[in-house]
Amino acid sequence: MKSTFSSRCHGLRFRSMALGILSALALMCGQVAHAETTFVYLKTGNVHVFPDSCVMSVNSGSGYFTVTARDGQVYTYISSTISYLGHSLNKEMPEFTSFSLDNKYNHQVIIDADGVITANRVNVDVLGIGKWLTPSFTVSDSLAVVHMGADEQHSNVNRYSFATDRVYTVGYEGDMILTPLGDGQYGMMPYGRQYTVHVNFLTDGNTAVPRIDINTVNGENISSRDYYLDAEIIIDGQGIFPSMTDSVQIKGRGHNSWTGDPNGKNPYRLKFKNKVKPLGLKKGKSWVLLANRMWGSMLTNAFGHKAGSIIGTPAPNHIIPVDLYINGVYKGSYNFTEKIGFANNSVDIPDETAAALLEIDVNYDCEPGQKFVAYPSGLLVNVHEPEFADTASTVLKLKDVEHRFEYFTTAVVNNDHITDHVDADYMARYMMLNEYIYNFEMFNPKSVWCYHENILDDSTKFIFGPVWDFDWAFGYDIDRNYYTCDPTIDYYTTDKEYWQRDFMTTIRHDPEIVQQLYRHWDNFVNNHGIDELCDYCIEYYNYALPSLLMNRWYIKNDYTDYGEQAQLAAAWLRARAMAVYERIKAEATTLPGDLNDNGKLDIDDVTMLIDYLLSGGSDINPVAADVDQSGNVSIDDVTTLIDLLLSGSH
Repeated sequence: MKSTFSSRCHGLRFRSMALGILSALALMCGQVAHAETTFVYLKTGNVHVFPDSCVMSVNSGSGYFTVTARDGQVYTYISSTISYLGHSLNKEMPEFTSFSLDNKYNHQVIIDADGVITANRVNVDVLGIGKWLTPSFTVSDSLAVVHMGADEQHSNVNRYSFATDRVYTVGYEGDMILTPLGDGQYGMMPYGRQYTVHVNFLTDGNTAVPRIDINTVNGENISSRDYYLDAEIIIDGQGIFPSMTDSVQIKGRGHNSWTGDPNGKNPYRLKFKNKVKPLGLKKGKSWVLLANRMWGSMLTNAFGHKAGSIIGTPAPNHIIPVDLYINGVYKGSYNFTEKIGFANNSVDIPDETAAALLEIDVNYDCEPGQKFVAYPSGLLVNVHEPEFADTASTVLKLKDVEHRFEYFTTAVVNNDHITDHVDADYMARYMMLNEYIYNFEMFNPKSVWCYHENILDDSTKFIFGPVWDFDWAFGYDIDRNYYTCDPTIDYYTTDKEYWQRDFMTTIRHDPEIVQQLYRHWDNFVNNHGIDELCDYCIEYYNYALPSLLMNRWYIKNDYTDYGEQAQLAAAWLRARAMAVYERIKAEATTLPGDLNDNGKLDIDDVTMLIDYLLSGGSDINPVAADVDQSGNVSIDDVTTLIDLLLSGSH
C-alpha cells in the first residue's frame, strides 16, 4: 500500500484547495500531534484510517501529507487528492442485515441456521457434525464489500473452519485502515464495521448420541429381508437433534452384512407411510440403519460419505451415529442415513417418468424383469427405479433402459466417445472418490449406482452416483485393516485382480475425464477440501465417542481404538491426497508420447520409446510413454505414437 495509494496523482500540479482543506492543512505545520486516530478523507469518497497505536508520526509539507507507521513504512498523499482530514468517522458504514448457514451450501448442516446480529457480534447455533461452513449473508448497501482479513468474501461461496470465532469487515471498496500484522509489521487492511461471528455447535460436549427404539408388533423378531414388520419408532435426539415418535415398517437389508440371525448386529431398512424428517433431515419415506458390523469399520461410512460430499458426488448421504434398541434390547452403534432412490431426501429430479436408477452389482438380486446383463461388457445391472409394472408412473420398458446403458458400455469397450454417454464431471468426481479412498468395489463391481434423468432423450447422459458402502475401503481390501496400507499405491495398477478393472480403467483414462479429475483434485487440495475432511475425522469421532464405547462391550471382539484410528485416518487421507494429486497432475499436464519433454511429438520420442522397450533404455516418464493410455507401456504405444506422427493429429 505505502506510497502507491496516490501514485496516479504523482506528477500532477498542486491545485488550490477549498478553504476547509486549507485550514485543515494549516494545522499541520511540521510534526502534527496524533493523540487521536487520523482519518484521511479522499476525493474518491474513500477514507484511510490511521490509529495512533500504529503511527509513529504524521507530517505535512508543500503539497503532500505523510503518515509513518511504527515499522517505518511511509504512506504519502498528494494534497490535491484529499478532501479533508479529521479525527472521527464522518461517513455511514454498511452492515450485515442477515447472516445464516443454510443446508443448501453446507451439507452437514441439518437445519438451516439464522444468525442473531447484535452490535458487532453474530451468534449462530448449528446442528450438524463438522465445523467447516459456507455462510450466506446480505448487507445494507449493494456497493458494500465484505472481507475476512484482506480476503474478499462472497455469500454462498467462501468456506472456512468455524472451530474458532471469525472476524468479518463490512465496508466499502477502497476504505482502508493501518493495522498490526504481527512480528512488528504493519499494513493497510480493509476498513469497515467489524463483526465477530461465533458458531455454537450443538453437537459439542454431548454425552450421548440419539437413541432409536424400534418396537415391533407383539415383539416379533426381524429375521427377513423379504418382508416388513409393523413397528413403533421412538427417536430421542438427546436434546440436540429433534425427537419424534411414529409408526414405521422395518425389515433386514444388505448382502454380506446381513447375518440372518435376529439377535445379530444386522442392517435394517425403514419405511414410513408418509414423508418424515427423522433427526431433522430432509423429508423422506425410506431410511437405512447401517450396522458397520465388520471389526474396525465404525468410522468408514462416515468418512467415505463426508469425502463424497466435499468432492461433490451427487446426492451424498448424511451419516448420524445412533444407539439402536429393538424391542428394548440394545443392538449396538449404528449409522442412520438416507436410502438411495428417487426421492426428495436422495436423488431428487424434477420428472421421474422417463428416468432410471441403476445399481451395477455382482449380487444381481433384483426380481426378474428388473435386471439385465449389459452387452458387450457383461456388467450385471439391477434396475431399482422405475418399477416397470407400475405403468402409471413410468413410460419406460426394461429394453429402453438396457439399450441406453449398452450404448454407454459399447463406447467404453471400444474406447470411443465415452463422454457422449456419461456426464464427465460427475464421472470424474465418482472415480476420484473411489480412487482416493481405495474403494475397490468399483472394480468388482458392487454398489456402483448411476442414474439417467431421461432414457428416451439422446442428449441426456448417465450420472454416476450416489456413492455407497465403504466398509471394504480405505485399504481394507489390501491388508484387512483400515488406513494402514501404503497411501501412494496406484489404485489402477495394484496386483489384485478385479473383474471389471479394465472397464473402469478405460473410463479413467478418457482425456476429458482426466482433465476433469485434475480440476477436481486441484480444487480439493488447494481450496482446503483435504483440511475439512481431516478435521471431520476427529470431529465425527469426538461426537460418536459415547456410542462407540457402548458398542465396544456389545461387539466384544472389536478392540479397535477408534480415537487412534481417527488420527491415523486423517494422516493417511492427507498423504494419499497429495500422492494421487501429483499423479493426476502429471498425467493431465503431460503430452502422451512426448518422452523428451520438448512439448511436441517427434522421431526422437519414437527412438526413446523403442530403446526403452528393447533394453530398459534411459529413464522415461511412464505417463508420457503410455501413449495409448492403456495403463501399460508396450509395443502398442510405439504403434500409436507413429500413427500420431504420421497423421499429424498431435
